[in-house]
Amino acid sequence: MTKKIRKLSLKEMEPIAREATRSALKNYVWEKEKMKNLTLGSGFEGDFGIFELYLAGKRPEDAVVLTETLVNRLTGEVSVKVFLPKKPEVSNPPA
Repeated sequence: MTKKIRKLSLKEMEPIAREATRSALKNYVWEKEKMKNLTLGSGFEGDFGIFELYLAGKRPEDAVVLTETLVNRLTGEVSVKVFLPKKPEVSNPPA
């Protein structure tokens, strides 16, 4: 008898992706005034759930992807790519 491997659903992966994305965005410049156009897209690609945060445009080709989060459907491992400028590092002030 072959045991079927259970894969995570999008609903199960969404909180994993949300937490990892929030954590990754802490070090990036975030323009809050654009939040009204913020959209979450999700889907599957092979053994991965893909979650993209993007700014919607008037046309689909005008959308600007901010993050791409991949969640492995078998293991729950997650990786996040952020397409925003990093916050400037604060240097230590002179003594």
